[in-house]
Amino acid sequence: MRWTKRWFAAVPPLLALACGKSAAKKTAEIRECSRITMNAQGAAQCLVLQFKWKQAEARSAATQYQRQQDSIAQFKADSAWRGAAAQHKREIDRCGKDPSGEAARCLMSFGWAEARATATADSLWRRDASKHRRELGACARNRKMQAGACLQLYYKWSPERALAVDDSMRRAKLRR
Repeated sequence: MRWTKRWFAAVPPLLALACGKSAAKKTAEIRECSRITMNAQGAAQCLVLQFKWKQAEARSAATQYQRQQDSIAQFKADSAWRGAAAQHKREIDRCGKDPSGEAARCLMSFGWAEARATATADSLWRRDASKHRRELGACARNRKMQAGACLQLYYKWSPERALAVDDSMRRAKLRR
């Protein structure tokens, strides 16, 4: 009697395993659908249509696979970036001395991503904050022209930063 109960308890999981797909087969299907689509949503749709996956399971598996691939790609990109650190330092030094004041644009001309170039340019800008305060003070005292124009003309500030200073000074005057 006991043997029969155990038998009936063990049969359904064994049948489910026999009827279900192996992990290797599922991975191959996910890989195939991810290869032919641009994002996780497309891969999930492919899994549902081509391999008869359930929608929730397909979305979860495709999203997880996409995150894994993105993580691997980012790791490789970061490793390559760190490998070229000496070259990047030379580029930063060169762009930091750029007379146009456009360090971000200079870095992007070397192939830097916009976000990384902007963050580096902002870091260079903050490094020289005391110098920039002196320049701003000198231009604020100059009554012959607006501070933003003075900063661009005499100190080679970027137009974006100079105009932001102008706007800030105007707002401060209006609040008085």
